[in-house]
Amino acid sequence: MIDALIRKKLGAFSLDAEISGEGFICRAGRYGAGKTTLMRAMAGLATLDDGYVKIDGSDVSSWPAERRGIVMVTPSSSIPHLEVDSHITWGARLGGRAPPNARVSEVKSRLGIDFNGRVGRLSLGMKERVVLATALLSPSRVILVDEAFSNLHERDAFIACYRELAKSAGKEVIFSSQVESDGSLADHLFVIEGGKTRRAA
Repeated sequence: MIDALIRKKLGAFSLDAEISGEGFICRAGRYGAGKTTLMRAMAGLATLDDGYVKIDGSDVSSWPAERRGIVMVTPSSSIPHLEVDSHITWGARLGGRAPPNARVSEVKSRLGIDFNGRVGRLSLGMKERVVLATALLSPSRVILVDEAFSNLHERDAFIACYRELAKSAGKEVIFSSQVESDGSLADHLFVIEGGKTRRAA
């Protein structure tokens, strides 16, 4: 369960946003609406002016980013010099929990990762598959996906598969989109406009 109230002022822009729910959550809004700022604040990459971030009832607002159990994935999150398989298990190994080979193989197969080589040499869509798999296998409780579904072939089918894998792993996922119709791919939809959120589904 995720419960967050994020208040932050950036120049003339004020973010006053709430998210509460569990499962697979879509946060839709136009460019500049505050989607990335909200995610960065939840992940501990930006300080709050006021508010809180709670996971399963525990307030992690004052915790450093590495202790929150929240990982944020963007299209530029990849580690270029790593080979694909090393990248996919990097987050898990960093947390001291190397995943079983069978689980790694399952995630790679389900997410269409049938390629190798250094991640820096891959196409943007391939990189996104790798970083999303890395987050899924990490020990993090919550995955924040900031536009990292945007450059994928067969995107809707991929998101549906990722939703199933996240659920089986007991992880909550919040993903951002610029179109409200993507709410049909999620359990809940929150629309953000001018720094404020409203629950739409």
